[in-house]
Amino acid sequence: MNYIEAFKKLQEYSKNLESVEYEKLIEILKNSISKIPIPLAKLQQESSIERARANNGTPLFKSIEDLGYIKNPDVIKKLSKFGRANKPHEVLFYSAIQTSKLDQARVTAIAETSRLFLDTNSVQMDGELFTISRWRNKEELIIAEVVYAEEAIKNNEDIKASYEKQKQFAKELKGVDSEFFEDFLIFISNEYARIAVSHNDYKISTAYTELVLTHNDVQGITYPSVQTGYVGANLVLPTNIVDEFLYPEAATTSMLYKNKMKMTLGNGGHFSKKLGNEIVWEELKESVILQEH
Repeated sequence: MNYIEAFKKLQEYSKNLESVEYEKLIEILKNSISKIPIPLAKLQQESSIERARANNGTPLFKSIEDLGYIKNPDVIKKLSKFGRANKPHEVLFYSAIQTSKLDQARVTAIAETSRLFLDTNSVQMDGELFTISRWRNKEELIIAEVVYAEEAIKNNEDIKASYEKQKQFAKELKGVDSEFFEDFLIFISNEYARIAVSHNDYKISTAYTELVLTHNDVQGITYPSVQTGYVGANLVLPTNIVDEFLYPEAATTSMLYKNKMKMTLGNGGHFSKKLGNEIVWEELKESVILQEH
């Protein structure tokens, strides 16, 4: 099977991923489309990386272990579904970075975490409590960019600029079928931008993530946030990269208030600049509205 036939087969499988074995998708991507260059970008040293966790009845989390990636084996056993980038029982560090259209990455982080955010009929006037942790990378990181989704290019100037840059790179590479390169990456990007009905709908984006992250020069992957209408950006890192290159800087609590189509994000009353085995929380006396939608 040549790479054109493989791509057509991948497009066909995409229509009904529930009936396709994950390993079959991996093999098509790995062996049949192995010459596709990976679009790369640099995440500058000391970038702000934000991660959200719903408190779900917990007033305040006690340790930074509660805010980083999951380490409890009993919890990992329960992770039985595909995520947009992870296999069942696989732990990745999902987070958000700022864009020119959405400079508060916490909005993206909450949007990707909240069950209420996309529910146009939900009402939660008491507020949904989240804890936002801000992390920094000690060194510059090389990350793969997923920037070919058509709707994301329309809605996000940062993504459009990256798309144009990556297209130009492809044209300059020798031995690369630039037309196929673009068609393939549009397809892959649209898989990341897919609004899933079933967790199986994430199989292709997960398979691409797995293969990209095995590359020695790639330390993470970024893709547009579907939940924010593509104006925000997500960052996914393997846990070993988190352990080696990231450190927690601060944490704060935030409240999401929802009245059907209108959402307001305000502070949750606490912040901490002392994150360790024990988080030292301080109270915020002022009530501040952070963002309205």
